Amino acid sequence: MNGTTRSQQTGAGGRSVVFDLLELYCREHGLHLAAGDSHGHAGCVENRNGKRWYFKGTRFDINPLGCAEIANDKAYSLHFLRQAGVRVPETLLVFGPQIRNGRQLPATISEFVETNGFPLFLKPNIGQEGQDVMCAGDSAEFERALQLLSDTHAQLLVQKEIRGRDLRVIILDGVVLCAVERKAPDVIGDGRLSIAALIDAHPKIVASDARIDAALTRQGYTRGSIPGLGERIAVLPVTNLSAGGTAEILTERLAPEHVETARAAATALGLRYAGVDMIVPDGDRQEAGAAVLEVNAAPGLNNLYRQGPHEAICVKLVYTALFQELFEI
Repeated sequence: MNGTTRSQQTGAGGRSVVFDLLELYCREHGLHLAAGDSHGHAGCVENRNGKRWYFKGTRFDINPLGCAEIANDKAYSLHFLRQAGVRVPETLLVFGPQIRNGRQLPATISEFVETNGFPLFLKPNIGQEGQDVMCAGDSAEFERALQLLSDTHAQLLVQKEIRGRDLRVIILDGVVLCAVERKAPDVIGDGRLSIAALIDAHPKIVASDARIDAALTRQGYTRGSIPGLGERIAVLPVTNLSAGGTAEILTERLAPEHVETARAAATALGLRYAGVDMIVPDGDRQEAGAAVLEVNAAPGLNNLYRQGPHEAICVKLVYTALFQELFEI
């Protein structure tokens, strides 16, 4: 999730949230802001001395280009994180051409599956917003997901599931600006409506998403099942807000060891500004510590901003700190 696409970054009014915040900041600090398009998806900031800073989406000149490119490639970033002693999931890089057209699976894939068991996650090596992330609970699901994703992606990652709480930590020069716990899109039963009806009524969940059926099957449900009053049913294998997930801000309650994990991950990849996605084991798995899933060199906060007033304030604080550091105010 490095940066955002135009459709993801642009708000209901046709303007980018980050551009609106940047426009306000520039007006308050005597900076000139020029938009590259009508949506504010790209632009240039210029100070009184003529110094310019260009940006596109959420990608600003805060991180070195090489570091940002490594972060954008999940396989490379996981390699360097592991090398630096940061815990990451067991991962296998798979090349699409190796498994297309019904070819027999390479031995490395079979060995990985045998060693790690199910469930396993499959995702594009380069991608964002949880797009095309799938979870396989058995061999049949796994092979279907491999074939499907290999048709559209040159490189895939297969990862062992790590259960726990999903956190995103936004960090700038070692300081945590915001931390949220993300939860997968779900529906809440009323004892009367089917899961299908509850999904149709949800403002963000796309009912045609094929991953929903697999997620329900793993939990012993179908779209026709009627959950009990107050029963929560997760319907997708991702926690992204763009897919209908929710986030709870816990910046002030973030455990010191998780702060250190975020710092270590950003430092390992040479990033000053980053969004560190990690799984924090709970219950009897606490001794394992947090595992970093990926590090984003240009984390998108558009959906968090729109979740509510408290979240909007948090996002404003993040971008204010970023702009102050970037534009040397």
